[in-house]
Amino acid sequence: MRLLLPLLAIQTCTLVGLPAVGADPAPANTVQAREDEDIRRWLDRLSDEDRSAVDAGIGFAAPELPSSLEWLGTPPFESIKDLKGRVLVVQTWTCGTSQGRSAPRRVARALKDIEGGEDVRVVLLHTPEGMDRARAWCERNRMEHPVAFDADGSACDLMGAYKRPVNFVIDREGEVRYAGLNDRGLKAAVEKVVAEPFDADAAPPERPEPTPSGDEADGAGEYPAISGAVGSARDLRGKRAPEFAVERWITPEPDARGKVAIVDFWATWCGPCIASIPHMNQLANQFRGQVECVGISDEKPDAFEKGLKRAKLDGSSFAYNLALDSRGRMKNAFQIRGIPHVAVMSTDWVVRWQGHPARLTRDILQQIVDADPGLSAGSGSGAMPGRPPARWAGGSTRGR
Repeated sequence: MRLLLPLLAIQTCTLVGLPAVGADPAPANTVQAREDEDIRRWLDRLSDEDRSAVDAGIGFAAPELPSSLEWLGTPPFESIKDLKGRVLVVQTWTCGTSQGRSAPRRVARALKDIEGGEDVRVVLLHTPEGMDRARAWCERNRMEHPVAFDADGSACDLMGAYKRPVNFVIDREGEVRYAGLNDRGLKAAVEKVVAEPFDADAAPPERPEPTPSGDEADGAGEYPAISGAVGSARDLRGKRAPEFAVERWITPEPDARGKVAIVDFWATWCGPCIASIPHMNQLANQFRGQVECVGISDEKPDAFEKGLKRAKLDGSSFAYNLALDSRGRMKNAFQIRGIPHVAVMSTDWVVRWQGHPARLTRDILQQIVDADPGLSAGSGSGAMPGRPPARWAGGSTRGR
């Protein structure tokens, strides 16, 4: 049976404050939140598989480029670590398609004359497609930035890039901050990270090591322990969740089969709910392909539309799905008395976590994903946080 998911919350509930301890919330100030929303509006249009792959590395240290790369001329650096203190843009491209050939020109135009541009380095990473004529094409055309040829696709696999040209913005500390941006988004993202001060002592989290596959992985993890209160709602942890039901989809109806499901109860009039959107967006992007994140509001359609306008939100403000349930069926089944409130269900539709969204950290969600034996390897792209799928060179290059 197809399982559906939405994003919006309850109108008749009492608001609950953001937790002050142990939270991993979205940006606390509205200026930061608005900037992040602007960047999301500038995401390039990618397939779900491509988006999941490029987003998998966001929030982690950029991988070292493999030694198998061949450079057009002298390599501009020996190690990613040599660029610490500078911003790096990696733009994939190919001379084999018109879209691929235009990518170097577009990135040069987008980054031309930006403030702080002297601290920005760009690498044009040629994908395996069209490699047989790549050098000759580069010799006939002036390349404004260093070019690396990835004949076996190992570098593309590490970054999460496939056939469509995509870009990655790596900040001064070496963390992958943005991926898959259109031209305006690339310019905005680079300007943002260039303006940020360099913290020489900061170290982004390293990518996780691959977990065992096959029989070794069965039962390797455990779901989060059931402890503490869930807030203003009925505690259904460890029990089967109520039947999923919505009246109207605001976004296209998603397919959650073989995925972990997050249901976020919220409303447009709820300040803490609005403040939690960037955090929920981050989780949705980091676990795309394995987790279907949705939000349910019990507002009437007209009130909901007016609420979005009042909060200066639109469809591009959300990285997950939205739906309305004016009858409040799921809300009532969970007996929710305060929002925002999130419930996380495993593929067997058992509630594995409940509480305020700010307390739902990446580590908790990763634990649920790792423990779920029903998570379909064939659903989504196979990407995991910090580990893009290997689509060019195969799994042997993933650990480089």
